[in-house]
Amino acid sequence: MNGKRSVRRSLEQPTQGFQDNPNISSGPTGSGGTQSNSWYLRNSTGKCPRNSTTSSGQTTSTADEGVETGGESSNRGQMRFTREVIGRENSCGTLSSDSSCVSQKSLLRAICTIPSSIIVTVICLPEFLCKACICLRDQCTMANFAKSLKFLSITVPTICAAIYCSCLCMRLSDSLSSKELTQLYETELKSLWKSQNLLEEQIHEIQGLKKETDRLRAEINSINEGILKSVKEILEESDIPGENKDQVLTTINLAFKKIYEDHVQMADWAQKTIGATIDKDRTSKSYVPESMQNCWFQWLFVSSTNPPDTVLQPDVYPGNCWAFRGSEGQVVIKLPEKIQPTAVTVQHISKAISPSGGVNSALKDFWVFGLEDETREETLLGKFMYDIEKEAIQTFQLKNEHLKQFLHIKFKVLSNWGNPEFTCIYRLRVHGKMVRSSPIG
Repeated sequence: MNGKRSVRRSLEQPTQGFQDNPNISSGPTGSGGTQSNSWYLRNSTGKCPRNSTTSSGQTTSTADEGVETGGESSNRGQMRFTREVIGRENSCGTLSSDSSCVSQKSLLRAICTIPSSIIVTVICLPEFLCKACICLRDQCTMANFAKSLKFLSITVPTICAAIYCSCLCMRLSDSLSSKELTQLYETELKSLWKSQNLLEEQIHEIQGLKKETDRLRAEINSINEGILKSVKEILEESDIPGENKDQVLTTINLAFKKIYEDHVQMADWAQKTIGATIDKDRTSKSYVPESMQNCWFQWLFVSSTNPPDTVLQPDVYPGNCWAFRGSEGQVVIKLPEKIQPTAVTVQHISKAISPSGGVNSALKDFWVFGLEDETREETLLGKFMYDIEKEAIQTFQLKNEHLKQFLHIKFKVLSNWGNPEFTCIYRLRVHGKMVRSSPIG
């Protein structure tokens, strides 16, 4: 009885020793009846399956030793368990080191095979090239060589001849085109020089006419002064009373004023000297002769084409006019003040002083409009015709029934007296009344 109890106690003591150990947690029971409660033991068993059986066998042997001895203490069992854990760690480390060694060996083998493959390639490549050359030598027979030589002897000269012919044709075409261009340029330059000389002659003629006109004016003024002086002397020598003498002198002076100032005797609001201007945006473009349209030196002769504001100046002599292309055109005059227009005056040179002996470039039919400032609405003020058979200065009365005031007056020319190229306007005047007082004059 005592022996049986001792055996039972010896079997239970290791178990109690495991349970009393604080580093061992509760877990499943091992194969030998001993509880394998260590977390490290479970993990090592999972990683090293080979040692799991060993651990169970060792646990069983430990239990048997406990049965045989029966009197060993729990501390001795803990020491054995610690030895077993250390042994398992050593076995797992050995396996991992073995696997790393295997991978290193495979890497070294792969590295060692690279030079060998390169050496084999270097050795085999010349042999392959030699075989290829031998095959080509077998195919390159004399017959094939003769055929290829004949083909090259025909094709190469043909290609060279074609290239030479194309180059020759290009050179010939270039030479012909250059000759034609040079001839064309020469003819154009000759025509341009002729037109330049013609324009210079015309400019000199106009300047000469202007000087001659100034000289004639000076002579006429001197003649008039001499006439007045001689009339005074005659009146003083005669027995005419003094009052009658004064009346005669005033009559003669008025006659001379009408001759020089013209017979209009109305205020002109379309004078450049008092502030009248041309609205260039609504005025026709100036006429440029065809000989100067494509002239590269046109900028040298800007003064030969008179601007539109020439019609606002009192100097009227041949050539001093504004011309526009064709027989239809318009000019818009901006007055210095708003007025109620009553009449307009058109002036052209007479046939007697015209260099060509005719005035077919003079305007014929024309309309006059008054333009609103804000709305730009046009109000027709009259339709008129300038007659070249009458006086050079002709005045036309406007129809302004509503007595409107306008700042812009438009002259719209519909036809001329037969010139197909251009129409000339020498001078335009606008007469009227201003409602409020004006500082002008």
